[in-house]
Amino acid sequence: MRGLKTLLVLLLSVVCVFVNGQNFTDTVRIQEVKVLAKKRVEEAGLKITRTDSLQRVSSLTTDLSELISDYSPVFVKSYGRGSAATASFRGTAASHTQVLWNGMNLNSPMRGFADLSLLPVFFTDEIYLLHGGSSLTKGSGALGGSIHLGNNPDWRTRLHLEGMAETGSFHSRKSFLKLGMGGKQFQSSTRIFYEGSENDFPFYNSGVIPKRNDTLKNADYRKAGILQEFYLRHAENKVSGVRLWYQESKRNLPQLMSYQGSEREEYQEDRQFRVQYDWKKYSEGLNYHFFSGLNTTRLDYYRATPEFQFVNADSKSSETSFLNHLRIFRKFSDQYFATVSVDVNYHEVEAKDNVSSGGYKENRLETSLLFNLHFKPSERLAAFVLIRSENYDKHVVPLIPAAGVEWQVFREVPVILRSNVARNYHKPTLNDLYWLPGGNPDLLPEDGYTGDVSLAGDFRIGKVVFTNELTGFLSKVENWIIWRPASNGAYYWEANNVKDVLSKGIEYSFTADLEWRKFRFRSGGNYAFTSTVNLNAERSADESRGKQLIYIPKHKGGIYFSSTWKKFTLKYDLNGIGKRFTRSSNQESDFEQVLNPYWLSRLSFGKQVLWKDFSLNLKCAVENLFDLNYQSILWRPMPGRFYTFSVAFKYRKE
Repeated sequence: MRGLKTLLVLLLSVVCVFVNGQNFTDTVRIQEVKVLAKKRVEEAGLKITRTDSLQRVSSLTTDLSELISDYSPVFVKSYGRGSAATASFRGTAASHTQVLWNGMNLNSPMRGFADLSLLPVFFTDEIYLLHGGSSLTKGSGALGGSIHLGNNPDWRTRLHLEGMAETGSFHSRKSFLKLGMGGKQFQSSTRIFYEGSENDFPFYNSGVIPKRNDTLKNADYRKAGILQEFYLRHAENKVSGVRLWYQESKRNLPQLMSYQGSEREEYQEDRQFRVQYDWKKYSEGLNYHFFSGLNTTRLDYYRATPEFQFVNADSKSSETSFLNHLRIFRKFSDQYFATVSVDVNYHEVEAKDNVSSGGYKENRLETSLLFNLHFKPSERLAAFVLIRSENYDKHVVPLIPAAGVEWQVFREVPVILRSNVARNYHKPTLNDLYWLPGGNPDLLPEDGYTGDVSLAGDFRIGKVVFTNELTGFLSKVENWIIWRPASNGAYYWEANNVKDVLSKGIEYSFTADLEWRKFRFRSGGNYAFTSTVNLNAERSADESRGKQLIYIPKHKGGIYFSSTWKKFTLKYDLNGIGKRFTRSSNQESDFEQVLNPYWLSRLSFGKQVLWKDFSLNLKCAVENLFDLNYQSILWRPMPGRFYTFSVAFKYRKE
């Protein structure tokens, strides 16, 4: 960590006073230009959420968890600043969300999920979400949905230099640098980042008696990484690329607010290395896409009580995944298209706790075959039918179907009715099967059945342009896997298929734009209502029948407003989370705590300066504007009001 940190600090020192948090003020006023493009037939019938340029650019100095939490209906469970964060689509578990980087699955084969706090937005060029059964077009296992990160070359740019730096409360600092160069045949892109914070914020401690003002300790963190990309255009219709991503982090883990014992030492270190070769060929009626990649993770966790010289946990794990994918898209006519894809993946995991002697060493081979038939009988109607077959650990899942349709209801009005249904499944993680003690080799895969209906439309009322989308969804997951105390009364927990879960709800999102004189106003928002209940609780084990699952809010939403005038931008964000239960019985008492609903506000102000091919951006922001006292996870404090200041530059030569 120290060597990489030193390298990054040296490289970034030349831009330590520059940060890009506000490229959204980059507005050039021209006459209205109409851009007409046909939607890709592969996306017809899919429920997709894309982050727009304003959302993504204003979040470039954050990690993926913050962007998704602020600007989508997806709930993100975060353990605090710099700590682990996972996404929950439509009330499902963290392992039911798949995260893919340029098609490569980043979910841990050991734990089953990806930590979004370790994925910087700056390392991506595009981000989109597939909800529910729509995720089957890219892979299985995403019972709730999937998150897709992409990197793309810019063949028009000869030189692109971008630097960012941010400083803030609690001794926080962030630095980013991107250097791109090349031409129409070859492109190279290098991105590096460093982030660190003492994270020693004050908070009101309601977890002890008597309650008191306190300061968070042992919560500092450091993260650093580098992403190198090379792209080669062999011909007008052939492109290949190589991407290499190395990243490491060390996070000290603070004690719970309610903990009053001896001071503990607790930390986690993560190191990831990813490499991918990517090849694409395009033609009028036939497209090919192939990639092969390696994804490795090393994770060390340590917890001890120095006062008594006692080590509670000292675990080390390594994960290695070889991922291969071939996709062929064929156009038979203007009405019929087909996609065939094959995936072959191999995983190796070795996990060991040096204190308890628990752990395991196992591997897994996965294969998958997809056939997807697309129909487009008219300009207003499109549909798809797909079948996926999977094989893992000598288990065959022969039929995983999905179907969807998309219809423009009125010929002259852009109102779209979209629907899809699917069966999906999620295989047990290697921890679920093999961890000693508690793993269960007889676990069944989790079976999911899901469907949704969406109504979307774009409207213009005077000078205001609106986009809206309303979605209703229903899903059921059978054989839900949970860990609970061992049935034989032993000290450890064990994995079992014990729940059937029904999830239903609605999702809504909108944007609105208005240009008036020299002002541009923009607003957007989202809302999700999610009811997720257990259908078949065992009364002897718990009282969760018909109750909302823990840590899943029924209500989640957000809205933002921005105004731009003469390169000055003022933006206000408001995001809210509803009540969350921490016990499966949903009881509310002093002992069985609930997490109260809260609304968080952010106010930011930016100024942009343009000079030829160079731009300079200044930004200041106030987070948690009204100094709210809240908890995202029980007994994990969150900061009150705090401040950030950033400066950025960008140089681009075409």
